[in-house]
Amino acid sequence: METQSQTQTPSQAISISLVEAVKYAKLVDLADIVYKVAVQNNDTASQQNPSILAYRTILRSKTYQLLVDTNFDLEYKLLYNIQMTENGSPVYFGFIAQNKSSKDYVIVFRGTETISELGSDDLIYPTTFNEFNNNAQVPVGFYTLYGAGSITSLPHDTQLSASLSAVAANPVKFMPDAMSVQTVVAGHSLGSTIATYYAAAVTAGQDKDIDLSLYTFASPMTGDKTFTDTFNSNMGRSHRVYNVPDNVPNLPIWLDNNGNNIYTQVARGYKVDSTNDTNVTPGAGCAHQLPVYQYLLEKLNGNTNPNILNAGFCSCKS
Repeated sequence: METQSQTQTPSQAISISLVEAVKYAKLVDLADIVYKVAVQNNDTASQQNPSILAYRTILRSKTYQLLVDTNFDLEYKLLYNIQMTENGSPVYFGFIAQNKSSKDYVIVFRGTETISELGSDDLIYPTTFNEFNNNAQVPVGFYTLYGAGSITSLPHDTQLSASLSAVAANPVKFMPDAMSVQTVVAGHSLGSTIATYYAAAVTAGQDKDIDLSLYTFASPMTGDKTFTDTFNSNMGRSHRVYNVPDNVPNLPIWLDNNGNNIYTQVARGYKVDSTNDTNVTPGAGCAHQLPVYQYLLEKLNGNTNPNILNAGFCSCKS
């Protein structure tokens, strides 16, 4: 049985801005914490469509200051919350925001949190990625969840909603400055797959010349060779960060008639490695955690702070 190796050829491997990688990891972590806190507080409204107050409460809390950009609400204007329809109800999955100074956009997707999302992780048989026209195949659970995605205005804003696929097909309709500024899409784990499909759809659509960058952390494999070859050709600025002992980037596995996995990783991977780091609790669970990725990226940038590993909902400090 073959699995996709994380080994990169020189043309596939990338160097990245560690400052930017940490920046976008923190934005993804903010989305994740917004949802976790809503669940912890049994706050149904925030589990669906959190208010700006829900974000600010986290940004001002000492509990999460090592994991998020505490100046986020000063630097960015929140435009939309991202939701997934799960079991007939909307579930918060991330946000779209615009930098008040540069006017750049960020679109972020959190990782797996709900039972329904775990089910999406497990549905791995191939289905056609309709945004490409070459019969590219992707895992059906990831793609179905992408199709269930939508954006919605924050509470108390003028109400607007649209499917995520509609946003990808016409970003300028929902982000008017998108053709003149940069849009960065980021996600962790399951959210990485949604971020990748969104970026793939944009690069295949009418606004394919949009200035688009992608940052993913701990992404599973998102499609077969046809999908990844097309994505790699269309998406020049993709930054896929993976941790060596994290097994999720080696999944899912769907074997062809020759016993080989049809799924592959998109190119331009950037390796971090917690294997021999004495500050990180060993094991697959911690290897996959976004705060562990943040810690490793910060460490590579000269900022070794093991307290990141025990901040918020993470407990991976050895």
